[in-house]
Amino acid sequence: MQINLNLLTAAILCFLPLAFMLVVIFRKRKQQLDSAKAPFKELQRRPAGEALRIKLEELDDKISEQIALLTAFPLLLSLGQLIFQTKNILTLPLDFIFSAAWSGFWGLKLLKRLSERSNYKLGFDGERYVAEELSRLMGLNFEIYHDVPFDGFNIDHVLVGSAGVFVVETKTRRKPVDESGNKEYRVQFDGKFLQWPWGSDNYGIEQAANNARTLSKWLCGAVGENVGVTAILTLPGWMVDRKAPFDGVYVLNPKEIYQVCSSARANLSDQLVRRICHQLYQKCRVVVK
Repeated sequence: MQINLNLLTAAILCFLPLAFMLVVIFRKRKQQLDSAKAPFKELQRRPAGEALRIKLEELDDKISEQIALLTAFPLLLSLGQLIFQTKNILTLPLDFIFSAAWSGFWGLKLLKRLSERSNYKLGFDGERYVAEELSRLMGLNFEIYHDVPFDGFNIDHVLVGSAGVFVVETKTRRKPVDESGNKEYRVQFDGKFLQWPWGSDNYGIEQAANNARTLSKWLCGAVGENVGVTAILTLPGWMVDRKAPFDGVYVLNPKEIYQVCSSARANLSDQLVRRICHQLYQKCRVVVK
């Protein structure tokens, strides 16, 4: 094996500016973080989709690492071929096999991670879309809390007003395209199951009901009174055909939530509403780093 010192020196010289620049960037960034802080320590309420936003940031970091790993090994093999200029007849096929195995392994992992990110991004956009629709209820003196944290999970949206407490679970699903290129946009709810264009399931129904029970139990302990909570499952972008009367969980298009909440009869005193909001306010603060 013969080493080409000129090519080796050229490769090192090409990498030195990059290494130097990375050191400068990290040092400057650390100095900026140490020399100045945000003018406030926390957000008063969690934004819609906060947990999904954090998950997306984590996925972006992992995707960047996997892209680097995917490309690094084949590049190093190519660089090794240039520098060492080996004349062994087996080297090239072996390098190809190693590169193909490496690319296949990390490529599939990256593909899976990108698909995962796409699904989280869809959920994040769905929660933001629903949050915009819910903001209309502020005109009816509803207080709105997003991404309310509990042990191991989050409640997407909580609405509090004299008409009661509502939990809103958002489930965002892509629309299939039929043979003529048109998007399917209707789903039927028979009281137990959702009938989608591709089949039936109860996706999100039991979760919405569990969220309502969990919040009700937590509020009872927090304010010292029994507080009933109404469950809503909302499906952004889908028209819902309801084939059964209300039986514990509303299944609605986001635009229908306003009508349901505004038409509910007042059953909470102003004092109890304030106490409930105080507890949720404390629970939904976000520390700013």
